Amino acid sequence: MHVRARPTLVYGALIAQTFLSAGTYLFGKRALTEIPALPLGMIRFAGASLLLAMLLLRLKPPGHRLPPRQARRKIVLLAFVAVPINQGFFLYGLQLSTAAHAALLSTLTPLFVLLLAQALIGEFPGWRTTVGAALALGGTVYVLLHRGLDLSRGPLSGDLLLLVAVVAWSIYTAEGRELVAQFGALPTIAWTLIAGTLLFLPLGLGSLLLPVNRADIAHASREAWWGVAYLIVITSVVAYLIWYWALKHLAAARVAVFTNLQPLATALLAHLFFGEQITLAFLLGACVVIAGVLLAQWKSAPDAAEEALIESPVK
Repeated sequence: MHVRARPTLVYGALIAQTFLSAGTYLFGKRALTEIPALPLGMIRFAGASLLLAMLLLRLKPPGHRLPPRQARRKIVLLAFVAVPINQGFFLYGLQLSTAAHAALLSTLTPLFVLLLAQALIGEFPGWRTTVGAALALGGTVYVLLHRGLDLSRGPLSGDLLLLVAVVAWSIYTAEGRELVAQFGALPTIAWTLIAGTLLFLPLGLGSLLLPVNRADIAHASREAWWGVAYLIVITSVVAYLIWYWALKHLAAARVAVFTNLQPLATALLAHLFFGEQITLAFLLGACVVIAGVLLAQWKSAPDAAEEALIESPVK
């Protein structure tokens, strides 16, 4: 039976997930300066799959450790979208582009989720959520432009790869919500990432045939390996679990709109750890983004009644 969590707990978890995911841009970019994208992806997801498999073994009853037959086709689809497509394109795109560009493109996620949720599962969260998502996106673009993002001379090839990754993550979010409602966040994440890792292995192992890739891995610094550890434990396990757990309690578009906070969280982390200056333009843009997120999350009485129907307990 699906037990509803308190809204404050869900939103608090999503804010924590925002900061954890924001660290992905910083730690991921650091690791990619020394370790190529394909080997990094293989190491990341092999490590995450091992951790998730250990968590699955602790599930009770044991019958919940393996996916049921009727769900396996969808799990394979989500696995392909989440790992070879989403993360393959994300790591290559981040290697060719910049963290700021990646943060900007990630803010398109709520808009794609709005379209996909409507097209694939008939879930439209209402005009308030749509306007809030658009407002948050506009505030994010304003912040990034005032932080020196110049799209006219940006690395276009990397940005295009990142855009594919954003679309893939949006599909993973919209399509995965039904599985989470049925089986829970941990089994869904574990099944899809373990299957996705198996699909990614031919690419990852093939990349190790290049001597230059093996040499880069062998000579990677401690800082680069700390970045890999962050991607394995925090991004691929903790942040993913929080994301899908929130999807069990909120509509997909309401969860996805928190993506608009990630560039702001990235800027704050860069200020704390790298001394980047926070300007008045940043603070103004942050207020616009937060207002958009709050607008998207605020529900009137009719909205709450409709959401209660959408999120009724699964038996």
